[in-house]
Amino acid sequence: MFPSNNSNDDRDLVGRARRGDREAFTQLIVQYQVPLYNMALRMVGRPDDAADIAQDAFLRAWEKIRTLREAPFKSWLFQIAANLCYDHFRRGRRYGVMPDEETSNVIGLGVATPDPQERAEANERMRLVRDSIAALDHDMRIAIVLRDVNGMAYDEIAAVLGVPLGTVKSRIARARAQVQEQLQRHPDFFPTREDAHAE
Repeated sequence: MFPSNNSNDDRDLVGRARRGDREAFTQLIVQYQVPLYNMALRMVGRPDDAADIAQDAFLRAWEKIRTLREAPFKSWLFQIAANLCYDHFRRGRRYGVMPDEETSNVIGLGVATPDPQERAEANERMRLVRDSIAALDHDMRIAIVLRDVNGMAYDEIAAVLGVPLGTVKSRIARARAQVQEQLQRHPDFFPTREDAHAE
């Protein structure tokens, strides 16, 4: 999850950073480095690539900090990182897989059980979820990652992606529908309500 968004603190730090205060910008890095890295990791899959994207995003933010006016710093920073993820995708890099403990949040799988058989089944369910998310197109994937994995609010996602709120909701709804459609092809792991009632 993202840290609590204290926009007043951000405004103060951004104001100081715009005047060249590197310590203020360092405080912004400390506040956002973990969620920014996690978002990049869930999009590109490889820790090294995610670290490069996060570092590049902070570097670009520092270089352009004087151009930031009214937009919230958090949304602006994540927009920079999202654009870098798009660039990564356009360069033909293959997406990796999302960490097991993160993909489980998308459909509420919960934690793995100590029982070996149940643990194996839980791992297979999570693999299927990862694969279904990886199969989404980029626009839907980043929307569902920001919402269902990172817990970002719809209006924040709209600001990050630079699209209307209705577009965000549509992308997330379509992404969830496609994920569900893919998962329903594996009734042994994801039984439908009809299957459950039939038992």
